[in-house]
Amino acid sequence: MRCVDAIMALTICVGLSVSSMAEPLRITFVSGSFEYDSDACLEMFHEYLDAHYDVEIVFLKATDWDALPGLDALNTCDVALFYTRRLTLDGEDLEKVRAYKESGRPLVALKTASHGFQNYLEFDPRVLGGNYRGHFGHGPTMETGVMPTARDHPLLEGVGPIRSRYSLYRTRPLADDTETLMIGRTPFSDGWQPVTWIREYQGGRIFYTSLGGLSDFEGDSFKRLIANALFWAAEREPDRKPPPEIIPWERRTGAVTVPLRSREQTADGWRETGLTRELRVENTAVLLCDMWDKHWCGFASDRVADMAPRINDVVAAARDAGMLIVHAPSDTLGFYKEHPARRRIQKTPPVEAEEVRTVDNEPPLPIDDSDGGCPDDDTQYSAWTRQHPAIEIHDTDVISDNGREIYSYLKQHGIDAIIYMGVHTNMCILGRSFAIRQMTRWGMDCLLVRDLTDSMYNPAMPPYVTHDEGTELVVQHIEKYWAPTALSEDLFAAIKEKP
Repeated sequence: MRCVDAIMALTICVGLSVSSMAEPLRITFVSGSFEYDSDACLEMFHEYLDAHYDVEIVFLKATDWDALPGLDALNTCDVALFYTRRLTLDGEDLEKVRAYKESGRPLVALKTASHGFQNYLEFDPRVLGGNYRGHFGHGPTMETGVMPTARDHPLLEGVGPIRSRYSLYRTRPLADDTETLMIGRTPFSDGWQPVTWIREYQGGRIFYTSLGGLSDFEGDSFKRLIANALFWAAEREPDRKPPPEIIPWERRTGAVTVPLRSREQTADGWRETGLTRELRVENTAVLLCDMWDKHWCGFASDRVADMAPRINDVVAAARDAGMLIVHAPSDTLGFYKEHPARRRIQKTPPVEAEEVRTVDNEPPLPIDDSDGGCPDDDTQYSAWTRQHPAIEIHDTDVISDNGREIYSYLKQHGIDAIIYMGVHTNMCILGRSFAIRQMTRWGMDCLLVRDLTDSMYNPAMPPYVTHDEGTELVVQHIEKYWAPTALSEDLFAAIKEKP
């Protein structure tokens, strides 16, 4: 008995009970942003929280602009999350909302929650410390950055870079006692705006972010940020469940024979040659280069969108046959921070690569892309947020945009051949750290699927040919100096014929 008494006395001294340490975090979702489909956003987030944390969630949903039943649930939660927009609650229901927000209890507020209740607009400056004054125009992708003073803040643990397809809010200046964690900008925003900040109000912790559209919730880093915010606001450690084990890549055997096109130099110049190549499926990877969801050039975005479903069909066949699929959507890995396909490659021990092949006589490309290569007068900026959603990513695939990481993983799995698809032929396909030039130098056997690629070329620039003709010129350049090419229909047929 004396041992038990001592344990209980120690527990009381530190201000915790044994039961409270094991209790799930009780969260109340308050949803009512019809414009941004907050119900669907928070349903997705609910699934994420259930998978990764010990939580109990009460989900309140507005049924009309002036109706939000169940608000008594605010009385018993550990932390509330508000995602509403200009609801016209009044009377007793509005007083329940106001009482919670003015009580000094922990609060997480998302996007339109800064103007979440039309009859309580003082919530933004009074409680959040914000200054919502509308937003910049729709269209351009928002880039976010972390304030130097916030890099080690626990709210950002496990959070990678975030980009958003939704409009940037005008929020500055904030109240003096806020701490800005993240800022955002677009090419047309005339600088940065605060997008994520914290403060204390009436002794309670407050978190707000102007991010939070549906595609934001599809990204791992954003969901991790909001999960961190809930536990931080409630002053609880975010005790995450162990991640699921990585499913082993099922190594299969077999061969496919693919007809290829190449070029050889003769005394009379270059001539086209045909050849066939046998590819062992267990030694072959398919790499998708920069098949982004959006490009700064609208013309490029449209062509990628047209290509993506066909790429997905060929990739599905290659995956079923036993080839490894590598997704390389550069600059968007924050979106895939916790994806099994990203985790699979992250702990790969580095393999030292040596230059085993060089091309000393490669001339300049046959097209002039010095203007950026877009036939439209579009502003150049990083518009991409993820890989195009028409291309499926399976848990047994790999996600990376780092050439040495990809090379190390392939070598450790006995893979020495890479089939390239994606964009852009004259830039990323050739120039990335995982691209044809570099992997060929490191001894990989590369080939390009020539009808599942596209160039950044403006026909108003030399050699003044059509866009498709410009792409073909770059493909021929690759055939001359770096790698043979195949047609997708031939590759698809060969894979399907595999015994």
